[in-house]
Amino acid sequence: MRKRFLCLLLTLLLCLSLAPVSQAAGGSAYDRPGQKLAALTFDDGPGPYSDRIMDTLAAHGAKATFFMNGYKVRTYAKQIQRMVAEGHQIANHTYNHPVLASSSATKVRNEITGTANALTEVTGLTGTGDTGFYLRPPYGSWNNTTLSLAGVPVIWCTVDSGDWKYQDAARLTSYTGTVLQDGDIVILHEIHKTTAQGLDALLTKLDKRGFTLVTLEDLFWRRGITPQAGKVYYSAKNTGVDRCERALWFDESKLSTHWAASSIDYVRQKGLMHNNPYGEFTPNFPLTRGMFVTCLGRLAGVEGDAASTGYRDLSAGHYAAPYAAWAKEADIMRGLPDGRFAPDAPITRQELATALARYAALCGAESGDTSAPVYHDQAAIADWAKDGVALCGQLGLLVGANGTFSPTDTATRAMGAVILQRLNEADLRPQPVENGSNI
Repeated sequence: MRKRFLCLLLTLLLCLSLAPVSQAAGGSAYDRPGQKLAALTFDDGPGPYSDRIMDTLAAHGAKATFFMNGYKVRTYAKQIQRMVAEGHQIANHTYNHPVLASSSATKVRNEITGTANALTEVTGLTGTGDTGFYLRPPYGSWNNTTLSLAGVPVIWCTVDSGDWKYQDAARLTSYTGTVLQDGDIVILHEIHKTTAQGLDALLTKLDKRGFTLVTLEDLFWRRGITPQAGKVYYSAKNTGVDRCERALWFDESKLSTHWAASSIDYVRQKGLMHNNPYGEFTPNFPLTRGMFVTCLGRLAGVEGDAASTGYRDLSAGHYAAPYAAWAKEADIMRGLPDGRFAPDAPITRQELATALARYAALCGAESGDTSAPVYHDQAAIADWAKDGVALCGQLGLLVGANGTFSPTDTATRAMGAVILQRLNEADLRPQPVENGSNI
């Protein structure tokens, strides 16, 4: 039985190893050839429209960079904390918005450090990546003194949206949405109501044009640019470097330093997980819903024959179809309210916990007297996932970090390696399954 379990896990990982390769057409799973990128930047905030702007960005899956005036930072601390929590970049637009080119060295220094200190105070961050908070000089005014005192990369733009001048939501969409080109940096202003009003239409237009909107840090990273202190950047045009997003990147030559290194080594030694055809493990790449249900189904011994699922996006011949059908029948993993299974969507931590808990229950696992962890973000866990998260915590299958569960974060291949090791060592397996039913 143990040998059969290991064989099933080996088959499971063959499926997982295909995922990163299917996302890229270059010489590495980390390549993203042909991507069209741009950075939206918002000046003069934070302010009363910050939340509406972030709501719109979230609805489009877009990230932005916010250049802030220091005197507003403490008043709008909650909005800034939300920006950070939602993956946006915060940056420095001086404290009082002066003309830096005509300011004394002392004033320039105080304007920059005052805002940097305020941002650190409300976020705990000291900057971006390996630098302090990027600087945008007000009015596009700087000189050699400004650059020498900046201490961080200085950002200007290739596209001025003109939202400050025209304050016309329709013009914002028609002009910016038309002139924007790959690698451009766009200036908008957070303080104008018309900018907040026109943002949804602008992002819709850019979505149709195939743009991915990213932070400045991510734009530079994906284009192979290392920003230097005191240097002015107007854009990040494509010069042949097309990296994936920074969050997915990992230097494979340093895999032994990854937080899940021991589990990755364990599952590879056991033959449970493999590198992709490029020789990469891609630990930070996501697991999808289709792959994960396939993993669980194969662990349970479900036959991989074509099967009708009832989901409108899973044909009988889809690789995940028999496993999705089994998971539906066994009430382990369900589809979406609109009738889709969404096999290519990344699986979230709370979805993963729910499926794992149901799978563990199918295997006869019991929580015993162990107390369920209580997380700082307990309120953010969906009601339908609370029991699964609790049981996974009690069983030690999936737990949070630093007292936080992060329920909506995407589960990764590294996480999969850790969970596979735990399942293997716990010897959790259900009764034999035939034709999608327990017998």
